[in-house]
Amino acid sequence: MRTARVVVLGGEHLRESVVALGLEPCTDGPGVALVDLRDRTFVERAAALDRDMPRVFIAGEEDRGLAAALGIDPSRLVASHEPAVLGPVLMSALPVARRAPTRTVLVCGVRGGVGATLLATNLARRSAGKLRVCLIDATGSGCAAWWLRSSAGPWPELEGLVDELTPDHLAVIATEVAPDLRLVGGAPATPSAALLIATVRAAASLHDLVIVDAPPAPGAPTRELGAHADRRLLLTYDDPCSRATLASLAPAGDVWIIASQSKLTRIEERAVFRALPRDEPAVADAVAGRKAVGGALGAAYDALVELLLIDAT
Repeated sequence: MRTARVVVLGGEHLRESVVALGLEPCTDGPGVALVDLRDRTFVERAAALDRDMPRVFIAGEEDRGLAAALGIDPSRLVASHEPAVLGPVLMSALPVARRAPTRTVLVCGVRGGVGATLLATNLARRSAGKLRVCLIDATGSGCAAWWLRSSAGPWPELEGLVDELTPDHLAVIATEVAPDLRLVGGAPATPSAALLIATVRAAASLHDLVIVDAPPAPGAPTRELGAHADRRLLLTYDDPCSRATLASLAPAGDVWIIASQSKLTRIEERAVFRALPRDEPAVADAVAGRKAVGGALGAAYDALVELLLIDAT
């Protein structure tokens, strides 16, 4: 399905938020207009748009009176360009034909050790109960099963099913970790790209959301699977090695760049969608109990889950 288009009448920060929400910024065309009411230049340009085009406005407190005088629907006013704030209002203003719901999310890092498995397992835990979730451990490490205090059959046992893996097969193979949460994939080997793609397709037929804990982004299996994912979360540090790898990866509109243990808003000219705080006590507590992460990092995970829930619906 074609990505919904948004006429952006505002600064670069608005365009970056629109891209982060999986929408296509443009200067004209169908869809919805996003107007920065705080800048009169953009307000004047909005007057030239089709009068029937729905509009969403970024407005400061000092602009609320102007908005009321113009008869702007208060539900179409937002005080921040942050995707978590802007997303629900912008999505509600879109015409009925929208971006297809996100069913498959690929979580990977620019390299190992950046926290991809920790993120994937926490997203799965936090989404289950709200959606029917399947977590696929494509790393072959068995770490996802460890974090979920569970077990999963090894990938080599499934290689013979590549050409006939159906949702019915997967329902038998998958391990039920908790209500609305299933796990597929265990140690000691990584799956072939063909098996992984077949598994993802079967899982998407049974679940509302499929989260794939994938090997590092430069690897062939992750690159091949990327074409079959609706959304990609790419974790990176801001150290020189991570920066070099990030710079070598082709940019894509459906990728959310997640800065791990960083406060940066851009890395190697790529906009950071979310920055995850360094929270060693919370991680240590989670490791000790093999449980969901709390603290400041857990709150950041919760915010990502809320955005994924928007994306998935």
